[in-house]
Amino acid sequence: MLDGFVNAVIFHAMGSGQDIRVDGRMTRAALLNLATFQEAWCRWKPGVYKPVRIEPQSLVDDAPRAPARSIAAFSGGADAIFTALRHAGDAYALDSVMLVHGFDVPLDRPDQFGKLVERVRPFLDHLGLRPRIVRTNIAELRFQDWLDSFLAQLSSCLHGYAHEFRFGLTGGGEPYDALVLPWGQNPCTDYLLSGDGFAIVHDGAAFSRTEKIAAIARDPIATRAIKVCWESADLSTNCGVCEKCVRTRLNFKAVGVDEPSCFEGALTPEQIRRIRFSNDSQRAGFRSILAYAESHALRGEWLEAMRDCLRYDEQGLVGRAVTHLTRGDFRLLSQKIRRKLSS
Repeated sequence: MLDGFVNAVIFHAMGSGQDIRVDGRMTRAALLNLATFQEAWCRWKPGVYKPVRIEPQSLVDDAPRAPARSIAAFSGGADAIFTALRHAGDAYALDSVMLVHGFDVPLDRPDQFGKLVERVRPFLDHLGLRPRIVRTNIAELRFQDWLDSFLAQLSSCLHGYAHEFRFGLTGGGEPYDALVLPWGQNPCTDYLLSGDGFAIVHDGAAFSRTEKIAAIARDPIATRAIKVCWESADLSTNCGVCEKCVRTRLNFKAVGVDEPSCFEGALTPEQIRRIRFSNDSQRAGFRSILAYAESHALRGEWLEAMRDCLRYDEQGLVGRAVTHLTRGDFRLLSQKIRRKLSS
């Protein structure tokens, strides 16, 4: 079946207005699902996407069924580790995890990808999960907006295992009560990337990221394996200071773990205040941590630093300058302006 291959290029087709001709078979379920999938994304981004026709050579109404077991997409991140912990040994019969070389770690860094696999191997062995490796250049082609299309591209890789598994699990980011839409991975449309006989399952939206970290923190092997960073010079490690690293460290702080073993050194309030957001998902992540801390009556300088960070983000550059001037922080303002001009 070529269901997964269509998922891989659906955003390019919608963005360019090109119909898709499939020289092979698709399942009818996948064709119908993708029609609804397009309706959602064209509604969310009408100026960017428009619906296209998908014309397979033939349609299959009753695809062969693999055994009722699962494979999970796995990056080493907190969401992926939580999904593995949650479903190893349950009714999903999670058997394997899929690591993609060519997404977080580029194809021209095979040594770093190898180190990443070795980093997470103790955790996978701990749960009895088999690593499966996929290599693809689809992300490097850059013909689709990654933030919109990353789950569609990931699902195309999972579909490659449809002959062995009935479910492909993906660990979602935001919980149901704090969804960020439109976003490339979400419980509204992820399941529409399924075909007949193979289901894409958006997992974990009943939990906030901090609640997931609380579960991970109870397992030292899981905690040590976490790799969330995509800005480090060595992509098999966590730099500890980028937005994703700082946010994850704050998740751990909220559940009482100040220095988790997946990071080196201590997190300072100034590192928190320096964080700048590039999308709404990151902002939502910070707000979620604050909501968790407030609901658990937590106190600390790190929380004040988080509030400052969000306040600065809301004010914008001019608003932050006015704040510093009214406080008399002329030297600090001067330093910030020089840093901005030199960036």
